[in-house]
Amino acid sequence: MNQEKIELRVLNPRGEIEAKVASSPSPRIADLSGKRIGLYSNMKQGMDNFYTVFEEIMKKKYPEATAMKVSGAFLIRDEDAEAMAKEADAFVYGVGD
Repeated sequence: MNQEKIELRVLNPRGEIEAKVASSPSPRIADLSGKRIGLYSNMKQGMDNFYTVFEEIMKKKYPEATAMKVSGAFLIRDEDAEAMAKEADAFVYGVGD
């Protein structure tokens, strides 16, 4: 009788998951006076109402602040975030559902 060794290799079907480096959020802006705030929306129902009220409240507290509205996909693309970062001092990322 032939007694050959058989080797079995067990693989994880999920594969290898590469851990991403965690990053900290940017520091908060102490005062919005004179700042330009980007308002990003995924265009879902209700987002326009939310940002209308947000802008009204912001203007009452910081009359010199301005807002720019930008809309796009549910998940903001890197190039959209980079473009907004060049034009705005801070931005609000809101999604409606």
